[in-house]
Amino acid sequence: MKRLFALLYILSKWLLLSIAAVWIFVWGTHHCYPLPLSETEDLSPVVASQEGRWLYAQTNSKQQWRFDLNVSKLDPLYLSMLIHFEDQRFWQHWGMDPLAMGRAIFQLLRQGHISSGGSTLTMQLARLLEPKPRTVRSKIIEILRAFQLELRYSKKEILRAYLVLAPYGGNIQGVVGASMHYFGKLPYALSPEEAAMLVSLPQSPETHRPDRHPKASLQARNKVLKMAQSHHLISLSLYQQAIHAALPPHIFPYPRHAAHLSQRLLRHTMRSPIVTTLDATVQAQMEQWALSKRTFLSKGTTLAALVIDNHTATVKAYLGSHDMFSTKVAGYVDMIRVPRSPGSVLKPFIYGLGFEQHLIHPNTLIYDKETRFGDYLPHNYSHTYTGEVSITYALQHSLNIPAVKLLQKIGAETFISRIRHSTGTLQIPHKRATLPVALGGFGITLWQIAQLYTALARGGKSPPLHLLPAQKRATKQTALLTPEAAQMTTAILRAVIPPTGYRDAAQQIAYKTGTSYGYRDLWTAAYTPDYTAVVWVGRPDNAPQHKQSGLEVAAPLAFEIMGMLDALYPPSTWQWSPAYLGNTAPQGLRHFDKVYKQEIAALHFNHPQAHARYRSAGCHEVIVPIVIEGGQAPYYWYSDSKPLDVLGKSKALTFLAGAHTLTVIDSKGTTISQDLWVDMPDCQDKNSTIMEK
Repeated sequence: MKRLFALLYILSKWLLLSIAAVWIFVWGTHHCYPLPLSETEDLSPVVASQEGRWLYAQTNSKQQWRFDLNVSKLDPLYLSMLIHFEDQRFWQHWGMDPLAMGRAIFQLLRQGHISSGGSTLTMQLARLLEPKPRTVRSKIIEILRAFQLELRYSKKEILRAYLVLAPYGGNIQGVVGASMHYFGKLPYALSPEEAAMLVSLPQSPETHRPDRHPKASLQARNKVLKMAQSHHLISLSLYQQAIHAALPPHIFPYPRHAAHLSQRLLRHTMRSPIVTTLDATVQAQMEQWALSKRTFLSKGTTLAALVIDNHTATVKAYLGSHDMFSTKVAGYVDMIRVPRSPGSVLKPFIYGLGFEQHLIHPNTLIYDKETRFGDYLPHNYSHTYTGEVSITYALQHSLNIPAVKLLQKIGAETFISRIRHSTGTLQIPHKRATLPVALGGFGITLWQIAQLYTALARGGKSPPLHLLPAQKRATKQTALLTPEAAQMTTAILRAVIPPTGYRDAAQQIAYKTGTSYGYRDLWTAAYTPDYTAVVWVGRPDNAPQHKQSGLEVAAPLAFEIMGMLDALYPPSTWQWSPAYLGNTAPQGLRHFDKVYKQEIAALHFNHPQAHARYRSAGCHEVIVPIVIEGGQAPYYWYSDSKPLDVLGKSKALTFLAGAHTLTVIDSKGTTISQDLWVDMPDCQDKNSTIMEK
């Protein structure tokens, strides 16, 4: 008995010394040759929507799909299956499971092969961090490294590292990447068959892939399901349902939404995920809609669009081109950030400044006629002129001459300074604002135009547009226009007739179009109380296009976006009607062209024109209507120095062949004369005189 106790004492002593030696070795290795988890920090970056849905993902520095995860968010059934299948005593052991290792050695000695592995999850993590050939020496190193990992990290950190690095076939690593690839969703809510497949894949990542080896994948998945049912992780009915479930019908590509924006964000930071303010549903629908417009767009032409939530000044959809991956239209260029000519799309802000400075009222009359401004001679888009019109009519019909007249009164520098205060840097030719800026003679980006129209929709002021929640801080709102000026401008734009084929009976959409020189840029900015949408259509290479306008091309697209938003979210309405403006301008603002009105008020012939010439249709006198305007009654009429009996401002007179002179004198003594000529018909007496009736 004494010998037995002595032997046990010696064995226990050697065992303790061995354990101490191993522990000292592990402790020394831990400090001298640490095994950091830095590999788990080389992750694939992700850009997400405001709801947390993935918008865009790209590979890490090693061209692998490897994503971060939060263990506490993973599906509980998946974690339970993983632990029971891979490492039942994971939460108790210190890196090596002696029982599992002993069972594996016994199987090897008895059967000549291992039917159940002895590697713990910690040992598998060590092998993933330091890949080595599968030898006895490598296994011993794995055990020592596992002890080292357990000494340094918590169980939760070890489990996270394993789930980030576990192989799932090809260049996919980690359970998150696998779940997105095979199921198109994050592994937060999995069915039993999905969870079992994710557990089985790392056992043999290539031979268990459902897209390449469906039979082997099905067998491996069902093996895990059987284990789960035997350990009462799932019920018998769930097990029977799961083993008959089909494998995923196809693999899911990683998302590529908002590609222009995502790539720009990832150039500045690789932290993941980057959460944006984008609405995943709106973004996806707009991208699908934009692709459907390929046949609608001219050759070499693309479109860009931005949708803003007016209540928060946040970006909800970002479309840099209709197809980023198209080389035919340089789709890789983000046209939201490229300065372009705005055409007439910024005219509302000229009128808004006019309202603010009390230069005009919506019902002020302004004269639209060909006008030279020094060495600048603008023309209307139609090359026709309308005469005297209201400010409302001039803005709604985008007349160029009234806009330039008003800008001359306001000052081009004043206008550009106000715009720049809200948008930042603009591309002004020669760094000096002149009258052509009224018609698009400078460079501005779509983003900046959206900033201006968001302010207009918000009553004249807005914080800077932002697309990251972190940017939503208490910043001072920038005032663009006074609330009264913004409301007058919006009232006019709400009453613009919708583009052909579209309806807005309630006048809830205010919009303005624009077309730049050479039809290079086709614009429409539209807004409601809830959203602002800015659409641009053109060629990234700035080449001219066939004759088309923003009203014909961009406006229908903007109305389609507004319809899409209305279908997704119940719209709110303006709380006032455009009719509040009435029909009368204040006395001092009834006429913008004061000098011209003085000219109109002076006595003058309205008809006939000077030196008019007439010919009789037969052998009869020529009847000529005579009309005068201005002056002060009563009027005294003369024809060839002979008085006429005319009481008003008009009279139809008859004339025979020859030259004639008409004279009118008003009560102030103002005298005007007009010459006319009547050709002599062949049947008339050459000595005929004037006959009057």
